[in-house]
Amino acid sequence: MSEQSTILVVDDDVTLLESVSDLLRTSGYNLLMASNGAQALRVLQHHTPDLIVSDIAMPEMDGYQLFEAVHNNPAWLAIPFIFLSARGEQKDIRLGYGLGADYYVTKPFESEDLLLAVKSRIKRIAEIQLSTRDEVDRTKQQLMTVFSHELRTPLSWIYGYMSLLQEGHGEMDDDVVDKMLRDMQSGVERLVKLTEDLMLLVYMDTGVTQTEINRYREDVVVSPRIENAVRKLRSKSNKWNIAFTVTTDQNLLVSGVGDYIESIFERLIDNAIKFSKPDGRVSIEAELVQGKIVVIVKDNGIGIDAEQIPNLFQRFKQIDREKLEQQGVGMGLAIVDGLVRAHGGTVEVTSQPDFGSTFTVTLPAVVAR
Repeated sequence: MSEQSTILVVDDDVTLLESVSDLLRTSGYNLLMASNGAQALRVLQHHTPDLIVSDIAMPEMDGYQLFEAVHNNPAWLAIPFIFLSARGEQKDIRLGYGLGADYYVTKPFESEDLLLAVKSRIKRIAEIQLSTRDEVDRTKQQLMTVFSHELRTPLSWIYGYMSLLQEGHGEMDDDVVDKMLRDMQSGVERLVKLTEDLMLLVYMDTGVTQTEINRYREDVVVSPRIENAVRKLRSKSNKWNIAFTVTTDQNLLVSGVGDYIESIFERLIDNAIKFSKPDGRVSIEAELVQGKIVVIVKDNGIGIDAEQIPNLFQRFKQIDREKLEQQGVGMGLAIVDGLVRAHGGTVEVTSQPDFGSTFTVTLPAVVAR
């Protein structure tokens, strides 16, 4: 590992700078050098080291300022940082660690102490990178599997039915044609929803959604939004004979964007239907509790194992996808979580296998005027 690692050493003491560099070079590391923080930043513009070892008291830009500049740049945020300083009092060491430094070595120092600090930080960053790569590979594989299914299935419907209609539309029964057109429309709607959900995740990640909520925030009446969500999902619930119970105060108000508030309810109700058993029940309750609007969506479906609950709001994660033959890519609850937090609220879940799940959304209430 060491022969592949590059260390940036920053110190205004030329003799010490050269001695530290020689020590690290002899140990197999590649070296970059700078005499102060400003020069170090110029080096960083062209090279990204695996570790930075920096003095604190330097002209033009000291070590604290360098640390702040490095950690304010997302491209350099993960670089481990070791302070190497003659400031050896406890208040100085605490300040260094308080800023977020990975280690603090005081001058004069033993060569072995510095080498041990460098080696341990290089090893740790390598472990993190390996773990991150493994997680990225797993996520990529999961995305490829899920998206290939989610894209291929509706596209197959559309392409297949279009080909059949082109080849024999004059000889087909009207009912058959109508069914093909309905299936094609269903495929298009599925693709549109997938695209819209992906775009919403991008907007949430980039802060666009939060900016929009802050700019267009207004008083939103909760009850009609719940009723709209139920109405949109009525045909889906009828297919499985799912019964709805809605209990809500007509005067509940939250501050936010109405369409986003409705989307929260719609996604939670859709999730409840998805995991309900045939002839099941879904209840939606909304009430004012201690200055908060509390909305509870409860089903008596298959439930979730306790160890799976922490994964529920992670994007592109689905519970027992293969066994349950779910549609979707695992974005719905991640979007719910993001929209709720963007409105200053929280979402929680309790569940028991075979007895169903309960999702509780809490949002700041607006006092009716």
